[in-house]
Amino acid sequence: MKKNSFKCLYVHDHKFKKYYDMYYSEGKITDEVLSRYVCHKDSVTVISRMEKIRCSKGLCKIDGKNINFLPVRGVLFSKVFSIFLIENTMTIFESLSNCNFIVIRLPSFLGIYILLINVFVRKKYFIEFVGDPKEALLTSKENISLPSKLFAYIFSDLNKFFIKRADGVIYVTQFALQQDYPTNGLADYASNVEVSIQEKIISIEDYKIHGERFKIGLIGSFNNHYKGITQAITALSLLNGSDRNIELHILGSGLLENHYKSLAKKLGVNDLVFFDGILKGGDEVASWLKSLDLYIQPSYTEGLPRALIEAMSVGLPAVASDVGGIPELLSKNVLIRPYDSEALSKKIKCFFDSQQLRFEQGKLNYQKAKEYDQNVLKKRRSEFWKAARNIVKRSLV
Repeated sequence: MKKNSFKCLYVHDHKFKKYYDMYYSEGKITDEVLSRYVCHKDSVTVISRMEKIRCSKGLCKIDGKNINFLPVRGVLFSKVFSIFLIENTMTIFESLSNCNFIVIRLPSFLGIYILLINVFVRKKYFIEFVGDPKEALLTSKENISLPSKLFAYIFSDLNKFFIKRADGVIYVTQFALQQDYPTNGLADYASNVEVSIQEKIISIEDYKIHGERFKIGLIGSFNNHYKGITQAITALSLLNGSDRNIELHILGSGLLENHYKSLAKKLGVNDLVFFDGILKGGDEVASWLKSLDLYIQPSYTEGLPRALIEAMSVGLPAVASDVGGIPELLSKNVLIRPYDSEALSKKIKCFFDSQQLRFEQGKLNYQKAKEYDQNVLKKRRSEFWKAARNIVKRSLV
């Protein structure tokens, strides 16, 4: 190890992609994200799941010089923690022995497993806490069995246990997650979203309906139900009578896409629901957002949603559920309870009917988003990880 350099072990449930010998993500985790935790002398080893792919189109390449991948065996957790459990445990033990400290993004099944092993290895560990684990599990499916509910509560308690005893925790919310998952260690908050806010003058003329139809949009994974896509499609069916003048665009991908397409067809709005696939972050997503008239985030649970802040940063008005850190972002009068398709449809109708309302809320959102400008967050986050690194440094003296 180089003098004054550290080896960081980064743990995430994220399913990275491998194309030949190169690694990719869908855009949430980049070189820049993985470099947050260390200085230029240090190295980061990533423990996660890995999926081999045949095409890298639309994905974000990760090729930082000091970033290494050590994926666990198995893509499905049912295999990670069963037929490959012994092999994965040995890999984790070796990785823990060779690192100086651990960074874990929770909630995470791999993260909790590694923390359980670390009870014996006793490495310093720091947590990025991005969402309520109990709510995430309880809302991941439309019908939750009793054993699944029991597991959700046990998993939540494990998160609380390790967060309480962590050497440091950086939360994505300012207040919400801290109340239920406090820590005795170093603590701060900074959204895991980084947006670049362009200074601009917003006028009411910017909020005319863009095209022939009023376009609402939503960004979210289709691998679970908690983004509220069911409620979004249902709300659209409640809105559109003979005029059929409102359409829904959804950006994302996942296993439930055919389920949502079937729902749209069943409700008679399949010609008004558009699945726009995935786009690279940054300019491509910003351009997609700018084509909308309204952004919606009817999630069942959230930490602090990246997509909502990105929508706010381009001046979009928004309607969202009052879960997680969302009330820290939006005005109370644009919030709804989760699962409430009727309330969502009524709020959308209000924005459809009023250019003035779109202008007022869009302007408010733009101003609020400035608090999440990358330069503001980088400074806060940099100070946290500098303090974390000093904790590690003192422990090695």
